[in-house]
Amino acid sequence: MYIKHLETFIAVARLLNFGEAARTLNYSQSTISEQIHSLEDYLGVRLFERIGRKVFLTEQGKKLLPFAERLLRDAEEIKHLFNNEEQFTGSIVVGAAETLCAFWLPPLLKEFRTLYPYVQINIKVGNCVDFPQWLQQNSIDVAFGLNDESEQPQLRQRMLFQGETVFIAAPDHPLSAMAILQLHNLAGQTLLLPEGYCGYPMDLKRLLEQKEISANTILEFGSLESIKQCVKNGLGISLLPRIAVEEELRRGELICLPVNGVVIPIEAQMVFHRDKWMSPPLAALESLILSQITKHPQEA
Repeated sequence: MYIKHLETFIAVARLLNFGEAARTLNYSQSTISEQIHSLEDYLGVRLFERIGRKVFLTEQGKKLLPFAERLLRDAEEIKHLFNNEEQFTGSIVVGAAETLCAFWLPPLLKEFRTLYPYVQINIKVGNCVDFPQWLQQNSIDVAFGLNDESEQPQLRQRMLFQGETVFIAAPDHPLSAMAILQLHNLAGQTLLLPEGYCGYPMDLKRLLEQKEISANTILEFGSLESIKQCVKNGLGISLLPRIAVEEELRRGELICLPVNGVVIPIEAQMVFHRDKWMSPPLAALESLILSQITKHPQEA
């Protein structure tokens, strides 16, 4: 029985989909099936059953899962047992919201790579709402997001910093002539927002709904850069974290629209699965991040 067979079993057990497990592990689907069959032959039991197109764990599979997860953690620990700080190797998969990946994480990851040059860091940019599932599936090791996950007992999180959001528009936008706006001034405007269900865009949508204010239309984008370019070209207004638009504001390419009484903050979180084994590189990354936010708590 090989460790990689247990890794494959865990992936299929969490995803309940052979194709998704193959993509997660970067194997072919036939390899996934072969490894599961080899493991079933070795144990003499069926671990999965198919009903139609759906895959389910058998009772034997459910019994094996916690032992397999424990063995995989032990195998990782053994692999790193004789590493010291100067010889850290391995890889870390980081899930990150685009705002943090583009405007906050890079200098910290650069410092980490300087300290631990033999550790490979893979970045998976995604929507904050997906991070809990990715952590549960072990497809990422740590998430840097903007959602509060404190109500999910299987996760542990640490707040990194608090920041502010700002309404932005092109300098020649009609609303730019107003010294102070009221929320109702947004009625009939075109809003350009990040797609998904992550933090501040949803807070704004809920606020508009509560106040019964209807936008002309809400366009959702998968890229902050696309939003900024569209706002610069007068296609609408947006609400974005200040850290994402500071350069454009400084250069006068965008302006802030001061909306009276509207405060929609962001809170950046570092999130781990509670059962995740903290390999030496992963523990070192957590330590570095925490040391930096302790030294510079107000920088963000």
